[in-house]
Amino acid sequence: MIDYLIDDSRLVKTQEMFAKCKEVVAGGESSYARLTGTRPIVMERGEGARFYDVDGNAYIDWCIGYGPMIFGHRPKPILDAIIAQITQGGMLYTFPHELDYEVGRKIAAAVPSIEQVRFANSGSEATQAAMRLARGFTGKDKVLKWEGSYNGFLDCHAFSHHPPFDAAGYERYPRTVPSLGGIARSSQEAIIVGCFNDLDAVEKVIKRNAGQLAAVLAEPILADAGIIPPEPGFLEGLRTICTDNDVLLIFDEIITGFRVSLGGAQERYGVLPDITCLAKALGGGTPGAAAFGASREIMALEADNVVLHGGTYSANPLVLAGVNAALDILSGDRERVYGHLNAIADAMVGGMRRIFADQGVPAIINQVGPMWQVFFGQDEPVTRYRQARASDQRFFGQFQAECQERGVYFHNFNFERFFASTAHTQADVAESLEVIETATTIVRKRLASLPAGV
Repeated sequence: MIDYLIDDSRLVKTQEMFAKCKEVVAGGESSYARLTGTRPIVMERGEGARFYDVDGNAYIDWCIGYGPMIFGHRPKPILDAIIAQITQGGMLYTFPHELDYEVGRKIAAAVPSIEQVRFANSGSEATQAAMRLARGFTGKDKVLKWEGSYNGFLDCHAFSHHPPFDAAGYERYPRTVPSLGGIARSSQEAIIVGCFNDLDAVEKVIKRNAGQLAAVLAEPILADAGIIPPEPGFLEGLRTICTDNDVLLIFDEIITGFRVSLGGAQERYGVLPDITCLAKALGGGTPGAAAFGASREIMALEADNVVLHGGTYSANPLVLAGVNAALDILSGDRERVYGHLNAIADAMVGGMRRIFADQGVPAIINQVGPMWQVFFGQDEPVTRYRQARASDQRFFGQFQAECQERGVYFHNFNFERFFASTAHTQADVAESLEVIETATTIVRKRLASLPAGV
């Protein structure tokens, strides 16, 4: 929480509108992560790399909708495709249509492990469907996931996202802990929690549970604990262990898919899962863009209705029109798109590292391509979730608030991340780094002036 005064005179309409929202929307917003511990933003519109609140304040946006808006706000090719679809063809069909084929074909061409897909309506749905598919294929019930990984909010996988350590136990072999209240205890029986980047411990857990373990649901990059890349050999070893123990490997590429490369983390690291989950950048900002896919052999269980998968809005033409346009840009202009994303991220990360070093602020920045996060108070590479938890969250919270006050936005929770988009420019980088330098100076001096232990 913010523990110092911020001038809210520029946010009069924002405060009024947020108060109205809270009258009819529980908490004032409809997702747990959007406003936690920070001043509210009531957004009016977005354009390119910036958004504007109802008071007219502009912000350079390094969150970009938690990752979907890889082309920034309101990209014209995607808007044009959606408008053409809803005005000429309609918003919702109850039958297969041409976009089913076009989008499915483009996903299969881009993602190395996918031969066939099914469309879903969110990342949470896609990961849930993948877990069910793995259980149906193997005849086993349990799924292993990482401590510190967010795979969705549903009962089937909402465990050990950011657990209290007294409940979670030993780091290498953590206990399964529900992520907040209301999650059925019966769901917990089917979830095992493992330690990302500890291959020896993961191997022991998999071997011990192989007879009951259907799959490992793995973020290949731990991207909901800041950014924690896999250590060399970790994914390769995980792939071998899963194969040797008749356990399917699911890659949760909701965040990494189509972002760290066209083919996602599996292309970047050369490790192929059995099932892949996709969302976010897949649609270039189109809401409801999500899918899961695998080999024809595994997906035959969907084709033959061996496992249940459905959804009134799944594969609706409005969404697939936006996805189709996004994939045309990502695949058709691949070199320029990913070259630009990486150049923007490299410039931001390089500048931030220089600022923190010049000011003597201990900080480690983890980066994978066009996404990154800073861990204050760390002086060694951050490779584990609990190490990330030990970073200086107070410094981060005040640093974020000072940047937001000056028109540079990234999420206030240090387990989210920065994202580059194709709409960001080097001028946006320069402006952002100027603000970041100012914010770092303010927070460093403020915290240094406090009495010890405060």
